Amino acid sequence: MSGNYTEEELLLLSNFVYIPACLSERPIAEIIGQFRDADGNFTEESVYPAAASGGMGLSDVRTVFERIDERIEENPDFGTLSVSRKLDENDVRALCYTDAKDKNPVVVFRGTGGTQNAWRDNFEGAFNEDTKIQKIADDFIKNDCGIYTDITVTGHSKGGNLAQYVTVKETEKIGRCVSYDGQGFGDDFLQEYSDAIKAAAPKIKSISAYNDFVNILLTAIAGTCIYVENESSAASAHSPVTLLTENTFDENGDFSSERAQGIVSKELGRITQVITGMLAPLGDGDKQIMSNAAGTAVSLALTSGGEDIVNTSVAPAMGIIAAGLVSKITEPEMIAPASLPAKSVYVDTAACMQVIRCLDEQIPVIEKTIRSVDAIRGDLAYTISSKLCAERALFAACEKLARIKGSIEALSEMIGAVLRRYEQAETEAAALMTF
Repeated sequence: MSGNYTEEELLLLSNFVYIPACLSERPIAEIIGQFRDADGNFTEESVYPAAASGGMGLSDVRTVFERIDERIEENPDFGTLSVSRKLDENDVRALCYTDAKDKNPVVVFRGTGGTQNAWRDNFEGAFNEDTKIQKIADDFIKNDCGIYTDITVTGHSKGGNLAQYVTVKETEKIGRCVSYDGQGFGDDFLQEYSDAIKAAAPKIKSISAYNDFVNILLTAIAGTCIYVENESSAASAHSPVTLLTENTFDENGDFSSERAQGIVSKELGRITQVITGMLAPLGDGDKQIMSNAAGTAVSLALTSGGEDIVNTSVAPAMGIIAAGLVSKITEPEMIAPASLPAKSVYVDTAACMQVIRCLDEQIPVIEKTIRSVDAIRGDLAYTISSKLCAERALFAACEKLARIKGSIEALSEMIGAVLRRYEQAETEAAALMTF
């Protein structure tokens, strides 16, 4: 099989890597073949064993298998790809696929999803040259895949970011990089690796949904950036499956449904640039606090279920958190009203209030959970041997929930306080302009 993988094939692999069945070392055609029903079709019931404990819903897994199957019919060699090297630990899943002759390597990085830890690492990329997960990805390319050259790398979301990162770090080994909805990089990375980025950029292509809200984070380094169709909204706007189902591909297997970047996505990109600039005055400890708080806010927003919660709340929440830390560590007399004119930073008041309501709604849920856990502790019929262990575990659970509750309350209060301060500064600045 030629190493010139099509964009559709790389997107199929970037979807497949989210499904636990991908970890098998059998050829792809054999892997998906195990999950057909008696009639030879893929159904939600038949693919269930493949998706157990995975990040995709059953309908998504079925769709991915069907699209892979269609591709194999068009190009049987695609079905012969199998895993020659793999990494599935420390928040990183990376699979190196090669053909039947162990040639034409393509490394696929899995996105890390919407968890707090994943988003924390994303935000740490704003003020670190390299994050823990990025270093692990680089080690995989450099050591585990050391025998290969002219490697193609790809991935979705964080996987796309990792693909770009290793292209910069291991430029001589990487022949091509295609990132799907992958976020950019912070100033420290851009400064430390400026020469390597210039060398790697022509090899990197970024493909994102026009309304995606992750690729706009931090600064893009890809030599080519395109935007494609996506009718989904909220968290689904960042789905790798919709990139498959809502786009068309030309006779070469490359995207033929390009379009301009969406207005909302473009505006969020502008906001993230403001946020990146706001990080500069912070010390390392405060930057760490910001990344933890922002990771919590974004992961909460992604799981809240509101139709427009991502596009209207995530980026403003990030901005408010960063602004709150800046105001916290700066002497009050140093912040003049004129330093926050109405057009200097975009803040959607309604969206920020929505974030506060979202956070406040989590508090009674946690309180109810604490009561439930404590009730379980009281009702258990302990044996002498198990009493100490069970009591300790349940008390620890209650204490952890209480800490989470306190963090959410503090975050809600901080967003409200910074919002009030911003509104006051805007009012004062507007008054000054009337004279």
